[in-house]
Parts: sequence; structure tokens; C-alpha cells
Amino acid sequence: MLQTILTGVLLGILLAIVTSLMWNIAPIIQKEALGTMESIDLGGALGQTGALFKNRRWLAGFFLSLIGGVTNLLATQLAGIVVVQPLMNVGLIALVVLSHHRLDEEIDIRAIIGVVVLILTPVFIAFGGVTEPIMFTSYVDLLLYTAIMLVLVAIMLPGTRRAAILWAPITSLLQALASQYTQWFTLSLFMGSTIVEGFINGLIPLILLGIFTFVAAVYTVSIGLQRNPAARFNAITGTISMFAVIFGGLYIFSQTMTNPLFYGIGLLFGVLGVILLSRYQDQEEVSDFETEDP
Repeated sequence: MLQTILTGVLLGILLAIVTSLMWNIAPIIQKEALGTMESIDLGGALGQTGALFKNRRWLAGFFLSLIGGVTNLLATQLAGIVVVQPLMNVGLIALVVLSHHRLDEEIDIRAIIGVVVLILTPVFIAFGGVTEPIMFTSYVDLLLYTAIMLVLVAIMLPGTRRAAILWAPITSLLQALASQYTQWFTLSLFMGSTIVEGFINGLIPLILLGIFTFVAAVYTVSIGLQRNPAARFNAITGTISMFAVIFGGLYIFSQTMTNPLFYGIGLLFGVLGVILLSRYQDQEEVSDFETEDP
């Protein structure tokens, strides 16, 4: 029995690492494709959808992200979220290396330190001992969380023309919303007496998570990658999204921390990593990205 458990956990860890690599390599592939395309803006996003899906390289990155979603689901089932979550930023190493070798993005000591602390961030958060989610009994908290995320997105959107990096937190908040509705869907799916009943109960969150995921994965990610260094964009997006998702889990699904000290250290490391990675590029390079905005 112990051997079976260890084998399952080991496989879950391996799948989590594979997931992290795919989710960090996919933006590099997509950015290479976006570099050959016309500038994408949110106003004409619907009309540009066809161009994105006709680009084979962008589509390859998109499907790589989808495959990563499947391996992440399997990893969570095998090893549990407390084991899987600390491994989700391992792929940042591949992202920074590929950004340097394939996109000629400069990497300095601050970038290296930033990547290290971001990798350590989810480790400390995992040691914080966040409990498993519990289905909510009132929709008030979920609706309030959704409203806050959407208001923040609306506030940041006008500023994206001046500060293109704002597409990173915008993407993060949309991903966080998708995660909360995914959690609602999975809890509903397995709470029903049958899988069909569970699916019907989870139909509304399924539709909403699909909307948030599509907007983030197709539009805001593409716009953000086209206007920002991939290493910086993905690191900021992943870190902010992680904190937003954890906040939602604590607030909506009654998750608690058994060791707040480790969680606090993880939060500090996350903020430090974002600051370091957001500044590691030369100001001249950042200006080049921003001047491409229409």
C-alpha cells in the first residue's frame, strides 16, 4: 500500500513539473508568433481571433497550455494540491532561459534572484498548510469577489496604453476568477448523487469559467505578450494570480492556514520577486515595447 501511495505521489510530482514547464514555455511560443502579427488591441479583439487561430505557432502554444491543464488535473488527483502547488513556478526557470536564448531578452542578477524567490514563494505558501475547500452556502462572497476583480480590471484597462505591463495583473485577475469558478464547478460536479446531476448543478460556473478562461488565454495574454518581455509578463501574471486565487480560497471556500508565518514569508517572497523581475529589463527595452502600442 505504501509503495502504491509513494508511486502515485511521485507520478503526481512529475506531472506537476511537466505542467509547470508547459505553462511557462507556451507563452514563449506564442510570443514568437505574435511578433510576426499585426498589433492586437482589445477593441478589435473579436475580429483578430481568426488571425490568432490561423497562426500555427500561436495555436501550438495555445494547445500546449490546454495539455498543461489536463496534466495539472491529473497531478492534483494523484498528489494533492498541497504537493502540486509548490511546483507550479518551477517552469519559470525554463521561461527565463528561453526568453534569453530565443527572444534575446536580457537577464541580469536581479532577474536570477527574482526567479529564485518566486520559485520559493509557493513552497512557503504550501507549508502554510492551506486546508481543502468547502462548498459555500451563500453566493454573496463569490459575487463580491467577482465584482472586486472585475472593477480592478476596469480600473487598469485605461492605463494599459501608458503602462503595457498592466496587461499582466489584468490577466492574473481574470485567471483568478476562472480558478474560483473552476473550484465551484468541481465541487458541484462531485456533490451530486450522480455525475449528470453534478454536471447540471455546475453548469453556470462552467459557462463563466469558460468565458474568463477564453478572454484571458486568447486576448489579454496575447496583447500582454506582444507588448512586454515574456519573462516579466509571465512571472508577474503567475504570482499575482496565485495570491488572488489563494485569497479567493480563504474568503469564498473557507480554507484556512495552519501556519500563517510560512504564508507570510511566501507573500513577502512573491512581492520581492515581482519587483525584481519587473525591473530587470533596461528602461530602453521597456520603452521599445510601449512605443508599439497603437
